[in-house]
Amino acid sequence: MQNSFKRKLFPILSVVLMTFFWGYNWVVMKQAVQLVGPWEFAFIRNFFGAIILLFILALTQKSLKIINIKFVFLIGIFQMIGFTVLVLVALVHGGTAKTSVLTFTMPIWANLLAFYFLKEKMTNRQILAIAVSLIGLILIFDPVHKNADFNSMMIAISAGFFWGCGVISVKRYNEKYPQIDLLNLTAWQMLLGSLPILIVIAAKGIEIYEINPYFWKASLYNIIFCNALAWLLWNYGVKHLKTSEVSTISLLAPVIGSLAAFIELQEAPKINEGIGLTMILCGVLLTILLASRVTTR
Repeated sequence: MQNSFKRKLFPILSVVLMTFFWGYNWVVMKQAVQLVGPWEFAFIRNFFGAIILLFILALTQKSLKIINIKFVFLIGIFQMIGFTVLVLVALVHGGTAKTSVLTFTMPIWANLLAFYFLKEKMTNRQILAIAVSLIGLILIFDPVHKNADFNSMMIAISAGFFWGCGVISVKRYNEKYPQIDLLNLTAWQMLLGSLPILIVIAAKGIEIYEINPYFWKASLYNIIFCNALAWLLWNYGVKHLKTSEVSTISLLAPVIGSLAAFIELQEAPKINEGIGLTMILCGVLLTILLASRVTTR
């Protein structure tokens, strides 16, 4: 029973740690896209993050062989372009807090896709936890009132959809190739996913507005912590947790991002956004408690 609890605890902790990296990164990315174009910054964080992981694979004498390159390329498209690039594009004109939270409509798409493709069933309590979080998202989206940043909000929601597609793809890949090393999958999805980004940059031309110390700090933080390490933690959690668990726990990231935006960028949340953030946090905590209870039975 104790071993079962540990098997569930470590994946949960890995996703929670990932949310802290990604959560604070919303503030970093918002300021970075004022210095360099979203496609350029996406390539920097994805490509060089992949190089670091491939170097670690070689250093530890692990296999560099790609298993099913088409499948890994698809995962890279979903998570490196559909998610990362669209998030950065949305941040160019959208608010940091609202963009971060709307991107995390991912659990809606991930759970719907998991129900259809993976035949995953959820308990009533898990559905309740997700519903609480989703009500919080709706409050933040505020569909009743017309917003000037409507386009950026729709791009953020689209990023959430493609991220959900990436979650399902990773789970399907792990089911098909359970022996694959997560470091290998993470490195190759990042590298393959960055190649189409490079093609787009070459076609449209490079956009770099200003190179200063913050640009280098933001790049290193994204390359090391938010890509190389965070995607490894994320894929580990996706492999060992149910889609409903991993996706809902990840909702901690926009809460952290919104708080960071309030502190560093003075983006004060409205009343409805504050209530929404609180509901999301409650949904996350409920999900973690339910997951822990299942492992101890």
